Amino acid sequence: MSSKFKDTHYMTICSERTLQTNSKGFFMNFAQLVSENAGDRWIKNVFGKLKTDRDRIRILYTYEQTRVPMSDVLGNVQEIYRRKSAEVSEAKRKEAETAFKNGDTQNALLLYSQSVLRAPKTGVLLSPEASPSSLALWGRSQVLMSLNEYALALADIQQAMRENLPLVYKAEAFWKMGVCYKAVNEENRSNVSFALAEKLLGSKLNKAELERARQGVYVENKKENTRVAPLVDGERHPRFPCASKKLTVKQKEGVGRYVVANKEIGTGETLVVEPPYAACLLPEMFGTHCHHCFDRLVAPIGCPDCSNVAFCTLACQEAALSTYHRYECKFLDLLIGSGMSILSHTALRMVTQLELSRCLEIYRDRTMEKAYALCTNAELRPAGDFLQRALMAAFLLRCLQKSGYFGRNDRNRITPTEDEYCVGELLLFHLQMLQFNAHEVYETRRAPEHRFKGSKAVYIGVAVYPTVALFNHDCYPAVTRHFVGKEIVIKAARLLRPDEVVAENYGPIFTRKCLQERQRSLSSRYWFECRCKACTFNWPTLDAGLEDYSKKIKCSNESCSFYFTLPLSSDALNCPKCNETVSLTEHVRLLKRCEKEFDEGIRAMDSDEPETAVGMLCPAIDTFHRVSQPPYKAVHLAEHALQLCAADSGNVSCTLRKK
Repeated sequence: MSSKFKDTHYMTICSERTLQTNSKGFFMNFAQLVSENAGDRWIKNVFGKLKTDRDRIRILYTYEQTRVPMSDVLGNVQEIYRRKSAEVSEAKRKEAETAFKNGDTQNALLLYSQSVLRAPKTGVLLSPEASPSSLALWGRSQVLMSLNEYALALADIQQAMRENLPLVYKAEAFWKMGVCYKAVNEENRSNVSFALAEKLLGSKLNKAELERARQGVYVENKKENTRVAPLVDGERHPRFPCASKKLTVKQKEGVGRYVVANKEIGTGETLVVEPPYAACLLPEMFGTHCHHCFDRLVAPIGCPDCSNVAFCTLACQEAALSTYHRYECKFLDLLIGSGMSILSHTALRMVTQLELSRCLEIYRDRTMEKAYALCTNAELRPAGDFLQRALMAAFLLRCLQKSGYFGRNDRNRITPTEDEYCVGELLLFHLQMLQFNAHEVYETRRAPEHRFKGSKAVYIGVAVYPTVALFNHDCYPAVTRHFVGKEIVIKAARLLRPDEVVAENYGPIFTRKCLQERQRSLSSRYWFECRCKACTFNWPTLDAGLEDYSKKIKCSNESCSFYFTLPLSSDALNCPKCNETVSLTEHVRLLKRCEKEFDEGIRAMDSDEPETAVGMLCPAIDTFHRVSQPPYKAVHLAEHALQLCAADSGNVSCTLRKK
């Protein structure tokens, strides 16, 4: 890497933040303690000379100067998590009842949900007849029905009955289930539910009221964001089934693996739709998003043991409890308290989501999963950085030991078994690989008044996508990305010709950041010097000269790659490259038409018509790249507009409010 833009101090800060993001956490203090005890000479001349992750992990447990301080700290690893509380649950439920009676429906829903999440398992602390969970779910179902959220209300009523809802509510429960089933067009189940309510009520039955309920018209609330990932356009790639067959993965020294087009790709084509190999939700989002699928929460359900996380459905809860959450559950507050980054948590998740036997299979044969072929830049990594990552791996390994992941009875012994050493090596690999290959998962937040004006992308989690990780960076990216739940969707941002590199953007884009800022960011965060066209020719940003940059028009000889500079001195000119006299009238006309269609597409966005905008922008961007070339302000604004339209079909929430 060239030293021109290299900032060693900033690089160290960036690297440390991929391990620990919260400065109040204890991990870096732990790492500093071990480092000082080991000494700079040992770190440089002994640890720094080790060539394998196997040796790096094992020496920590055998060298006295690292083993002793490390054991002192790791010996204190214990369960720390937010426990259930019947008292808090009951208090929140009573607050919710008051809010609902006063007509404050949204606050009532929030308070009932808090009551649900804090409620202990049925039979814990209180008798089954007074189950705080069942009462909280029952109360919330009434609020949901008032909001026409009948499907969610039905799920709450059913779960409340499973949680031993008191008998006094049973008849009413079947009655309300009849209403909910009717609202979701399940007539047979609705009739059965009403019949059971009628039977349970007996002499107390008000037949006229029951008949009104049966004949009532109930309309399920239309969901704001029904997220459905698109299909990849055209045929699938034989080696990368999440990707288009129009893509080819190549490898070159100094560049690594990268993606090129093998056929022409049109603007807007869906090139990759990929679920994550592993993904983690940011702790700040634990109260607003499903811990498993990243969906926005409306009527959350919790973990039976902790109050840290929430799920949108029983299916997500069961998926998490049967895999990773059963090991992470009682250590979540410890992990968060360590200050560790979401990348470090994802490194752990890559283990906890699998059975130990599967982890050991991967350890023996890393070709089983594509994620294990991704780059780590191990040859560039300083010894001190390697030591910090090895210590994080040891901390995560200790959490796994204490959680019962390895199934051993003696959880107090810190020195790993052979199987545990193998998992420790995988953790160390994950911590290196994720630094350069993880993607931030985002949602678009917008105001209810307009889809695009004032909207912003908000980071909600991190995931690793083994196929998309093969795309290299360009400050003028060839693709856009957005997310549907945890799935990543990659679309062509412009026309791409055969053999053209299909690159994405790792953060700094040329229209917004100047060359020096982009290079400093990329060299410090990703350890490479970008040599894309925008960097090589120092393209100006939108605010610093892009408007005045020379506009170009392509030679009308299709096989010629020469571009004339506008304005032209004549309609017919001699091309200095192909040596032909060419007329550029048609290309100039098409360029003007493109600019008009860009404006019309952006106006369609302003009118809240993204489908219309996409229909105008995609062919216009294609045409532009046939007759002109970037940088060109109008096309870059159009491409940005197209990115916003694509994101509008992904994770979106109407949670922004006017100030």
